[in-house]
Amino acid sequence: MNLQLQLFVRILIIAIICIIGSTWYVLYQTNQQALSEAESTATRIEHQIRQQLLQMFQRYDFSQSFPDIGLWQKIESVPGSCTQFLSRTQSRQRSLCNATQTSNKNYPIWFGHFYAQFFNPGVEVKRSVSFNAIKYGTILVTLNVDIETARAWHNLQAALGVLVVTILALCCLVFITINRMLKPAKDIVSGLEKMRAGALSVRLPDFDIAEWKRTSHAINALVSTQQNILAENKQLSIKIMNTQEEEHRYISRELHDEFGQCLAGINAVTTSVSQTAKSSCPELVDEIQSIRHITAHMMSALRDLLTRLRPAELDELGLETSLKQLIKSWNQRSSGKTNYVLSLSGSINDLPETLAVHVYRIVQECLTNIAKHASAENADVVLDIQDGTLLSLIIKDDGIADLSAFSSSNGLGLLGIHERVAALGGDLSLDTQTNGGLVVTIILPMNPKPETKL
Repeated sequence: MNLQLQLFVRILIIAIICIIGSTWYVLYQTNQQALSEAESTATRIEHQIRQQLLQMFQRYDFSQSFPDIGLWQKIESVPGSCTQFLSRTQSRQRSLCNATQTSNKNYPIWFGHFYAQFFNPGVEVKRSVSFNAIKYGTILVTLNVDIETARAWHNLQAALGVLVVTILALCCLVFITINRMLKPAKDIVSGLEKMRAGALSVRLPDFDIAEWKRTSHAINALVSTQQNILAENKQLSIKIMNTQEEEHRYISRELHDEFGQCLAGINAVTTSVSQTAKSSCPELVDEIQSIRHITAHMMSALRDLLTRLRPAELDELGLETSLKQLIKSWNQRSSGKTNYVLSLSGSINDLPETLAVHVYRIVQECLTNIAKHASAENADVVLDIQDGTLLSLIIKDDGIADLSAFSSSNGLGLLGIHERVAALGGDLSLDTQTNGGLVVTIILPMNPKPETKL
């Protein structure tokens, strides 16, 4: 349940409680009003009887009717009520019922039961009449149950009508207010979802409400910090990879100049010793040939190692020639099992040196994965320079699409390739072909710019 609905439900519960409390209050006040009117009627009749007795004793005139009911009719009593005078000797019983309103049940039956159970609509009010220390009788005012219940019902309808309209209007206003107050929350959630998807350039707007404004500023500051950290990490990754390539270049040159020259010297000495041994000691010729074979194997292993560390043609002849040589070497290794094809378009050799090295390493790793895991018959490498601003690299095969191979290879793996592409500000996507095989698509900017700190 969302926050808006929770608030609405709680407001509705409070409204129901208010209606119940108001209902009880209206019914209680109606009952108290009827009781007060009955007591007022009894008090005025008592006062009138006292006045009549006073006049009778002052004039010594006991011939008039006592008590005089005609005088009671002048008193505004409770509608539908009955007034009785019960004399002490039961010789002067008088009774007067207010017939100005008929007793009709214009209220629901269930309400009549409810009102009678919790209140007393037929209450009786008694007043003793005494004069000169003599008790003459008792005044009894009895309310009409139906009329009092009907009055309570009408009062309740009027009060609840106003209350319900007021509560509905209030709920509508509160609902509109809450909806407006929570609108920034929707904008914040939408912005956070975009940020989670990688759009760290998105910023939340300034809101009018202070709490939402502080939240917006805090989130924007957090995203700005995260964006700066990612930018610094990208720059650091590029610097680390470039430093690594420089180290590979240095090691490659040292191996070529030192170890390679030593192997070449050993090979030359072995040839000279072999010529001498043929005339002087023929039995050593076979052992010398073994040394030559070992030296040749070491030279071959050294060339492969130098190629993986830093191909000489990459520095001397450029990326285009290096890629062609790489494809040629893979075709020679596969012995016809896999046909590697290279397609180049655009000014390949105009790429910056660092970018050219990264492209070469990515192609090298992808071809290694194809050879180890794909069991493909064909592999295509398509490199295209688009308008001198973007570099498109597509490597696809028709073998087995195994994404796990990228994470388990001894080389860069998918993580390494992704880090290279991300550090260069590019995009990488993996897809499978309908006829099998994997498609690696990489888009790189020609001149990636470092992200500015905010």
